[in-house]
Amino acid sequence: MTGFKMNINTRVVLVCLSLVLSSQAFARGDIPINNSGSLLVSACREVIEIYDKRGKAELLAGQRTSLNEGIKAGYCIGATMQFLEHNHGCSSYTSSWYQLAERIAHSNLTESQLKYKKSSSILKAAYCGT
Repeated sequence: MTGFKMNINTRVVLVCLSLVLSSQAFARGDIPINNSGSLLVSACREVIEIYDKRGKAELLAGQRTSLNEGIKAGYCIGATMQFLEHNHGCSSYTSSWYQLAERIAHSNLTESQLKYKKSSSILKAAYCGT
């Protein structure tokens, strides 16, 4: 997959959808949000799996996913998009959140390694190729 670009309307819909869904999930405590790398890697694996199942990266690709899966996927998409909006001091050949999510999802870090990694360091490593 070569990448995916979202227009402003798509971003607004995603943000609104994430806010509505996340308020219900966080109220129940279903999804633990923290700064650990394991959540980011798990979330990016979820989003790649959703898009692989549907064969394309489109807004409604995950329409049949659970609330938990959708919020995790949204977390990955949001984290990668936010990261790409800032200069991080290294050259990278991607400006696509999807390609960055793929790199994170396919990382070779073990669960024990992920416990000690912050999501920001995983994002930078995937972006810089280190």
